[in-house]
This record gives sequence, structure tokens and C-alpha cells, in this order.
Amino acid sequence: MNIEYKILRKPRRKTLCISISSDNQVQIKANNSISEKEILGFIRDKQAWIEKTLQFNRTVRNPFIPKQFIDGEKFLILGKEYDLTVQKGVFANIILQNQSLTALLPESFLSNQEYLKKKLINWYKCSAYEIIFQRVNIYKPILNVTVKEIMIRNLKRAWANCSSKGIITFSWRLLMAPIGIIDYVVVHELAHLIHHNHSPRFWKTVERIIPDYKKSKAWLKINDNTLLW
Repeated sequence: MNIEYKILRKPRRKTLCISISSDNQVQIKANNSISEKEILGFIRDKQAWIEKTLQFNRTVRNPFIPKQFIDGEKFLILGKEYDLTVQKGVFANIILQNQSLTALLPESFLSNQEYLKKKLINWYKCSAYEIIFQRVNIYKPILNVTVKEIMIRNLKRAWANCSSKGIITFSWRLLMAPIGIIDYVVVHELAHLIHHNHSPRFWKTVERIIPDYKKSKAWLKINDNTLLW
């Protein structure tokens, strides 16, 4: 077995867990009482799955390319690429028009990449809310569910989540995905208001609305790195 890994110990963790990042960093999460011998045995048991995931990341999954937040860089909006144009403005503003995403920045912030990143994220959040709110309102009556609140957050480990109280939180990064992918995530979360699990009945509910939902699941798995900054 030739698998490189790091161990992250958390005192309150009850079970062993393996996570593999998109750049193939393997991390084992364990509590302080688990010996390295037990961890090694656990890795051996999961070796086939680990190697399959590493191979998938190397050959199928699109790589993560960090953004530089500079003039001329391309940004995804609803599955389409737009060239970023950075211009001097009296006030900071982000404008989407024609084939360009224009960032107007005060002169003192024209070369401030962190400032531009913050403004772009705020714009993505507001735009994502508008689109997702619209899509939720389309599918709510079809599924006959009630949504208490829609929130847009900087989710790091999920595209969305649904609370038992009817509050659905979506990642602003979904704005980068094609509308069909957004629809799948919206229906997925609305279906959780009916089935609070991933049982066969849950997936049947999703499939009733999105018959080819498996294609959307696969798309997100392959392209998730392109929706990250």
C-alpha cells in the first residue's frame, strides 16, 4: 500500500473518517484514542475506494485553478464565461452586460485583489439569491411544500442544506452553474422537506421532477472545482 495521508485528531470524534480533497490530499480524521495501527487497518479496508477516488480526481475531475482577480480573467455565471473588465469608478460597482463582467472600483482600489474579490462575492450572493428565489418559487407548488426562509451563504462543504424548520441555505457559488444544475439542487433541497433523508423515496421524488437528476449529480462531482475561488 502506497497511499500518503495525514491524520487529523479531534477528541470528540466518535468514528474514523477519510476525506480526499480535489488535489488528492488524503486526510484521516480520528479521536486521540485511536492507534496508528487501527488507522492503518482502516486505510487498508478502504484502499480500493481511496485509489478509485484518487484516479477519478486525476483523470476525470476538472482541476482547481485559483482566481487572480485581474482584468481580462474569465468568470462563470449560469454556466457561461464572462471576461472581467476592471475600470475606475467613483463608487465600487459590479455590472454584467453583453459579454463582460465589469468591476468599477475607486482608483485607490484598482489593484487591490482582495477588495475586488470581496465585491465580486457580494455581487454573486445578491445575484444568486434572485435566481434561486425565482427557481424555488417555481418548484414549491409542484412539490407542494412550504419554505420558511431562503439564505445564501459561503458554504464550504455543500451546495445547499435544508433544516427541519424549513430554512434552506444555498451556496452563492451555484450562480456559476448552468440553470439546470441549479434546478436540481433546488429540487433536491425542497424534496428534503418531504423526506428528511436520502432514502429511495427521496430520490423518487427528485426523479419525478428532474428525470435526469443523475446527470446533474455527476456534473457537480466533475465540475465542482470550476465553481470554487
